[in-house]
Formats: sequence, C-alpha cells, structure tokens
Amino acid sequence: MSDSETEQQRKVVLPQIIMNVYDTQYQVVRYVGQEILKWKLIAEPESWDWDVYWTDSGVHAEMLSKMKQHQKVNHFPGMYILARKNNLGKQLTKMRRRFPKEFKFFPFTWMLPSDAQDLKEYMKGKGRDETLIVKPEASCQGRGIFLTKSLDFISLTERYVVQKYLGDPFLIDGLKFDFRIYVLVAGCDPLRIFIYTEGLARFATEKYMPPHPTNFDDLCMHLTNYAINKNNENFVFNEDVQRMDVGHKRSMSSVFEKLKQEGRDIDQLWMDIKQIIIKTLCSAQPFLKHQYTTSQPNNPMNNMCFEILGFDIILDSSFKPILLEINHSPSFTTDSPLDQYIKANLIEDTLVLMNVNREEKYRLIQEKHQEMQKRILTGRNIRMTQEDRKAIVEQYQMIRDAYEDEHLGGFEKIYPCDEEYETDYYTQFLTYASDIFEESTGTKKVQLPPNRKITGSPQKSIKHDAAKIYAQPLRVVVQSQQLQSRKTKQHTLLYKSMIQQQIQQEQRKIQIMMKQREQLQQKQKYIQ
Repeated sequence: MSDSETEQQRKVVLPQIIMNVYDTQYQVVRYVGQEILKWKLIAEPESWDWDVYWTDSGVHAEMLSKMKQHQKVNHFPGMYILARKNNLGKQLTKMRRRFPKEFKFFPFTWMLPSDAQDLKEYMKGKGRDETLIVKPEASCQGRGIFLTKSLDFISLTERYVVQKYLGDPFLIDGLKFDFRIYVLVAGCDPLRIFIYTEGLARFATEKYMPPHPTNFDDLCMHLTNYAINKNNENFVFNEDVQRMDVGHKRSMSSVFEKLKQEGRDIDQLWMDIKQIIIKTLCSAQPFLKHQYTTSQPNNPMNNMCFEILGFDIILDSSFKPILLEINHSPSFTTDSPLDQYIKANLIEDTLVLMNVNREEKYRLIQEKHQEMQKRILTGRNIRMTQEDRKAIVEQYQMIRDAYEDEHLGGFEKIYPCDEEYETDYYTQFLTYASDIFEESTGTKKVQLPPNRKITGSPQKSIKHDAAKIYAQPLRVVVQSQQLQSRKTKQHTLLYKSMIQQQIQQEQRKIQIMMKQREQLQQKQKYIQ
C-alpha cells in the first residue's frame, strides 16, 4: 500500500451514530444509546437525520419506503398480525386446522362477533362446563379482562377475543405464573429469529384456586400481569439484582434453576418454547415479507427493520408451555434493579447484533455513492437477473451469519436452524402460511399437485389427509376447464353464425347489384 493511500485512509472521518428517541417514553433506551453505546441522541419528530429510530408505536410501510439503506427502525410494518389478540387467534387457528398436532400450543380461541355461532355451539356441547376468559381485542396490561361460564355475560356483537381458560396451570409455591420471553426478529425475508436467554417470570399475588363464579373477580389470582398485581398489598418487589429469585417478578433463569433442582426437564421445556416461537412467526412471515419488500424491494441485507417481541408463555399442569399472547411493544419500564439489568442488556445486545456502528454506516453510504456514480456514468439503472440477485442475497446472509455468530451477546439464534432437516421441518408451515396469504389477497394460482390426474379417485399411494387437501383444488380445476370448454364452444358457434350472416348479406348485395346492372343495360338498349 502506497504512502498516499495510507494518508488518505487516515483522513477518513467515520460518521457518528444518531438515534432518534422522540417517540419512546423509556429512559432505559436513552441510557443504552447515550451512556453505553456513546451515540448522539435526538428527539425530533420531523428529522430524518438518524441511523436508528426507536418508537413505542407501530411502523407504517410509508416510513420504511423513505428510509435509506443504513437506517434502521425497531418495528416491522404489519406486525399487528401477531400483536393484536384477534389477528393472532385467526392466524394460529387457520394453521391448527391444517396442522392440529403441531399447533396445539395455544388455547381454543373465538373472535367475536364473527365466531359467535361457533362459540354458542361449543358452550352447548363440549364446553358446557368450561370457564372462558374474555379479552378486548386491542387491550393490554390486563385491562377489561374477565372470566365467565355463561355467554349471558358476553355481548356477542362486540369485538372480543374469547379463549378457553387454562384451569390447571403449573404452580410455584401455590401461585400462578408466566414467562415474558424476549424474541428478536432480525429479518423477515428470510426469517431471522433470536431468543434472549434471560427474561422475566411474573407471579400472581393470591394463592391459586380453581375457577369458580365466586372467585372470577379475583384478578390477582387468575392473572399474572405485572400492571395488575403490583398494586396488591402482597406484592414483593425485587430490590437486589444479585437476588433475582426473590419477589413476584423474578428472572426467568432463576425460576428455571429452581425447577431444574426439582427434577424438571428444562432442556425439553426450552426446546418446546423455541418451537412455539418459530411456528408462530412462520405463520406471519408471508404477510411481513410482503409489507417489507413492497416498501424496500432492494435491501438484500434484509436488515432495515428489527423488532423485540414479548412472548407470554404459561405452563399447564403437565409442564407443557402454552402461548398466551404476543406484545410487539413490550414494556421497558425499569422500576426495579431486576428490570434495569435485564432490559438494558437486552436493548444493548439487540443494537449490537443489528450491526449498528460507525464503520458499517460508512461502508453502506460509500456503497450507495458508488452505485449512483455507476448510474451517472452509464446513464441507466443497473438491472440484475434473478440469479444474480439470489447470489447477492446469499452472500450478504453469509456476512450476517459470520458477524452475528461473534456478537450474539445474550441471544441464541433459533432460525434459520443449524441443521438442514430442522429448517425443512418448518418449511411446511411457511408454505401453508403463504397459501393462506395468497388466498386472502386473491393472488393464489391454482396448481395441480405433481403426478396427479384431473379425473378419477386419488391414487392409493397418497394418504387420506392429502387427498382431502387436494380434492377441492382438483374440483375447481375440472370445473374451470369444463366451463372454459363450454365457453369456447359457445364462442365458436357464435362466430360461425356471424360469418354466415355476413356471407348472406354480401350475397344479397351482389344480387341487388346484378339486378341494377341488368336494368341499366335495358335502359341503354331502349335509348339506342
């Protein structure tokens, strides 16, 4: 390297990282950005001079479409498909109809008013003795939730999410509890999912008793929400970060350790939880991908959005995890040393894992500048083939893999999986979710399954459940072809009829012309 090149590199001044915190109420976000990462903070709603925009609200596709390649925002457009209780219920119910065993990790759910009739039939039959938990579809922190055994207390015309209540939860010290598990979605095309190895365990403050009309109103016994239980006189706050196993809000790891000492299989539990997370996100991936790629079609790094989700998981009496709900803006309130420790580390590890730094910002800006120079010199945009684009995406993903492996912090990468057979297992869920999305948007193309005839009964080698799946599309194809055939015949007959009419008209014109010619010839003879 020449002295001039070395001198030129020395003159390069790396740009600073700017974080816009106008739309967040959480001090821990500001603390991590300014005190730990040493970034510049701004709080300007109209400014676009930033590298990270942290908001407590959702993000619209319009915002993403205006962002530059080096900018990042902490939400994906369209994540409401999982964050709203009614949308989550719809997504998982559709998936469970196709995969009943693989998607039995959430309670039976009805969305009112659309599922009112199904709910009535359930309560008349199998569910006549069941307890229901009723939640406003857009509520949070336990607001508006109540228990009931009768539909008389539910307005079936209002928008509620109704679920079968888990009446036999796993208890610790006689208390009901759940886990708040933090999940980082670092990309959606393809999915990149990380689970944080530390989280929260939130306990109810009243000893649990099976649900009965006499205790339906005791929310501090039935609900584990911190916002509800912290006001109970029994609530014990954690005041020492060195003792994360004390209080009604504890670290997830401390509870895992307690359960492990009691002989519980924590490794299997952790594996089950990771499967729940991956399957749930697979159900939403096509929708998230559509929202993302429509706004940013030329982002091969797949890294302009990231999102920390809060998965709320409860255990039933058989030690099986059950998904309760997903929060797309989990609380980052830090009113205890435990909260400050876990959430500050979570946010720092997230921003580091997303490769937000001065060197990367400089590289991306230079890369964009070089692309613009090529356009100016050639006078046209550079178009890539599908194969070239695929190769570039794979190259960037390899770069991300290498960086992330070195900067995981407290995260564990759970998707894409390390083993190819594991990734193949989840592909079936992604494929079916794509079918659901295409059907809902009217973009699905009807295709025949391979090696299948249109007419006749299904081949014996095909399983009965597969026959059910393909039967309807096959009938559609057959009916469509028959209808098209009838239309073609009708058009052919009509065309022939029109041609015959035209021929007859021309023949009549010729006859008239012949008669006129004969009359003219006779007049000429008479004159002569």
